[in-house]
Amino acid sequence: MNRNPKFEFQGLDHIALVCSDMVATVDFYHHRLGMPILHTLEYFDDKGELIGQHWFFGVGDSSNPDAHIAMFWWKNGYQSITSSDMPVMPKVSNPRARPIGAMLHLDLRVDPDRIEEYCEKLTKEGIDYRHIVRYQDASLPHGMRGTVSENKYMRPREGALMDSVYFFDPDGIQIEFNAWMPEWRAWPNDAVARS
Repeated sequence: MNRNPKFEFQGLDHIALVCSDMVATVDFYHHRLGMPILHTLEYFDDKGELIGQHWFFGVGDSSNPDAHIAMFWWKNGYQSITSSDMPVMPKVSNPRARPIGAMLHLDLRVDPDRIEEYCEKLTKEGIDYRHIVRYQDASLPHGMRGTVSENKYMRPREGALMDSVYFFDPDGIQIEFNAWMPEWRAWPNDAVARS
């Protein structure tokens, strides 16, 4: 195991995200994905009026029982801005690039033996998903290629590195269920950093 020589972290505690509708968020994370609600907080202004909520959705890690997704909702927040008033980001030539500081997706680790079952559960919940199994690209020392299917499970072949399922929450936050395969442990860590 790779240890941190400077700080002794006890695992990931939470990731904090903002939602546009807490009712839809609770329905998705608690009712459809089954995440337990660990805590709820409410925020009030000086007049005692509700201005926000903060819900803690547990991820179910028995070795880290407080790990959660922290969802915030703010009354009269950015959801009140019309789409025509939202700032437009300029296009860049790399189609995979995202704005600096943007979150790409939220990854929840799962057992590789349960990916097929979880695909079936997403289908039963009416949640569209993309299943990607990644393999080493022999032509590139640090490169991978993925086999992709839409709303359909495909069994990983020998040599698979990662088995992932991607889907979106009601606000368009991308969620990944990811299983590291045994071959992943041997993946190199010697790429040269670029700027």
